Amino acid sequence: MSPHWFIAAGDLMMGAAAWVASWAGIRGLDAWRAEAVGRRKAQLAEEVLTQFYRIRDVVTWARLPTHREDVVGETAGEAADRRNAAAAAPVQRLAAESQVFAELQASRYRFMAYFGEEAARPFEEIRAVHAEILHAASQLARAANQADPAEASGDREQWAKSVGWGNLDTDALAQRLDRAIKAIEKVCRPLIDEPRSGRPRSTERRPAQSDRVQVLRSD
Repeated sequence: MSPHWFIAAGDLMMGAAAWVASWAGIRGLDAWRAEAVGRRKAQLAEEVLTQFYRIRDVVTWARLPTHREDVVGETAGEAADRRNAAAAAPVQRLAAESQVFAELQASRYRFMAYFGEEAARPFEEIRAVHAEILHAASQLARAANQADPAEASGDREQWAKSVGWGNLDTDALAQRLDRAIKAIEKVCRPLIDEPRSGRPRSTERRPAQSDRVQVLRSD
């Protein structure tokens, strides 16, 4: 055989080897990128789900009613002050934990980038719940300063329910909050649990809503 044939064959084999190495490198880089993105998504999912759980507890605490029933022997001014304090309590409690809500909203756009706008809808529901409580509390405080709070507005009953003064068996706002939590869990929980596949899952019971409320009441 001609020496030129051996040279050409050698060049061809070297070229093939280089192509294989390049293809393997690209596949390896793609796998590394996919792993890195998956790791970042899992970290963000854990962070966001933790924030949602914290906000659920904050909202539950903010809506725990203070003493607002009529007191025998109190003056009109004392009654107005008591009603003002009761209406102001949710606002003050939410303000004390405003950083939690700010952190959640700061995570919203990153969450949308990784999971899409539809998956981020629970963020909007949390913001709506927060805004409804603040609005209702401010309206109740305004009504408390009127001469006859009982006739201040036909919306008073709805405001009272929004701040947690209604029947807890039909607490629409708490139900909305729970639905938002469940929706975000559907997105986040699989990513958080995925790295632990093959490991025995914890059997520790997560505190129920009634347990958390009881703890907050005892404080």
